[in-house]
Amino acid sequence: MSNLVNDQIMDNIVSDVADLSDVQVMMNLSDANVSKVSKFTGDKFYGADINAYARDVLAQQMFDDLGD
Repeated sequence: MSNLVNDQIMDNIVSDVADLSDVQVMMNLSDANVSKVSKFTGDKFYGADINAYARDVLAQQMFDDLGD
C-alpha cells in the first residue's frame, strides 16, 4: 500500500480509538501491549498520561493487525 493509503488508514484508526472510553481501550489491548502500557512511567511526549499512551499503543496494534 502507498504511504497515502497507510496514512488514511491510520487516521481512521486513531479516530476510532478516540471514540473509545479509557476502559474500552485497555480491554482491546493485546496481552503483550497491556504489559507494555503497565510499564509506562511517563516521558516528554506523553507526560504522565498513561491513557494517551495506551491509545497510541492500541492504534498501532490495530494498524499492525491489518497487515496480518
